[in-house]
Amino acid sequence: MRLTYEDLEMLDGKQGEARRRAMEGLVQLGEAFGAEDLVSIGYAHVHPGMAMYAQDVELLEELVDLGAHVAVPTTANVTNVDTENWKQTGAPESLARLHMRGVRAHKALGCVSAMTCTPYWAGHWPTWNMHMTSIESGVTVFCNSVLGARSNRDGFFSVYAALTGRYPRFGYHLDENRAGTHLVTVETRLDNTTDFSCLGYHLGPLVGTGVPVFTGFSRRPSLDELDALGAGLATTGGVSMFIVPGITPPYSSTEQAFGRRRPPAEIRVGNSDIDRVYESFSSSPPGSRVDFVHIGCPHASFQEMKEYAALLSDRTVHPDVEMWITTSGAVKALSAREGLIKTLAGAGATVITDTCPMSCHFARTTSPDPGILLPEPRIRRMVVDSAKQAKYSRDMIMCETLLTTTTSAVATAISGRLVTGRAHP
Repeated sequence: MRLTYEDLEMLDGKQGEARRRAMEGLVQLGEAFGAEDLVSIGYAHVHPGMAMYAQDVELLEELVDLGAHVAVPTTANVTNVDTENWKQTGAPESLARLHMRGVRAHKALGCVSAMTCTPYWAGHWPTWNMHMTSIESGVTVFCNSVLGARSNRDGFFSVYAALTGRYPRFGYHLDENRAGTHLVTVETRLDNTTDFSCLGYHLGPLVGTGVPVFTGFSRRPSLDELDALGAGLATTGGVSMFIVPGITPPYSSTEQAFGRRRPPAEIRVGNSDIDRVYESFSSSPPGSRVDFVHIGCPHASFQEMKEYAALLSDRTVHPDVEMWITTSGAVKALSAREGLIKTLAGAGATVITDTCPMSCHFARTTSPDPGILLPEPRIRRMVVDSAKQAKYSRDMIMCETLLTTTTSAVATAISGRLVTGRAHP
């Protein structure tokens, strides 16, 4: 690999042991993927230091002890505990205390401890052609596909990139990999974020690690719907980027999206394809009793918080139902300022930040640190409005998980019984 003078300084330890380790790891990564050199990044979304694993937190603390500090604006991904409401969610105190250590380490490193899977809704909005890194697949997809930034799906290497401001030039940092591989024609009307998440969920296995190019939308999708689409694609597939001509920079047409490549056979998506995703999470009939409702996956935007408040205004969550709404701390603060949190809390919903059901102490398929005793999940039947959350909650919490639209999920929370509600175009 070609390294600049400053790269070599970091690699030789002249900028400290932390950056030496980070640069060594990045060079190894670049050599493994055949990168010719490194690019300068403008933003990083990094590993949060999961509180369920003591070593994750200790690794961050070790970097702090070595004098590490991020070189670019950096945010942290979702973790295991709501910093403000850990008692309210039933999290063990030992888990909360370990999480606070992780938060302190991030602050010492210079990171914004946003603890969210949607940092763009919290104001971190990388621009077109900005190289960046992200540990969160949904952030990678959104930034590549909607904002035109350049990111791969990264693991702990995102931390190394944040510390050095550098990253190997491979994958979606190269122009030749940012072109369409599959043509997708949507032949059904999609009415809401849940429908878009189902579209992505359906297509993930069909496109694998490719770049689907979408045509046929009956209207311009909203930012929240594009977010849900990307999250669905990344859940069942290895998708890091999709293209909607006229939305994804710089593609104005289908022809431009494929570049010099010849479009492959067309994938057509109809009503039945979307219906099958809903049906795969319909193990109980309408009217079944429900004890947990969750909305806000990925973490809700301010627009979604407004929608939730309107749906819950002057209504009350059923006493036998626990309802969670998850969002970032920044969006929660703005929502509180606009009176939305008061409306949601008054209806009996709990607004959670920093974590979500599949990442908190409810998860049973993880291997938590032996010193942290997790209570048995109290959830028996959960209703969600996101195909991503439906899959991961079913797999990780191991409870019955049912999928419906946001409007129907709120109606379920109020009645205490499952309300299904996809409109069939």
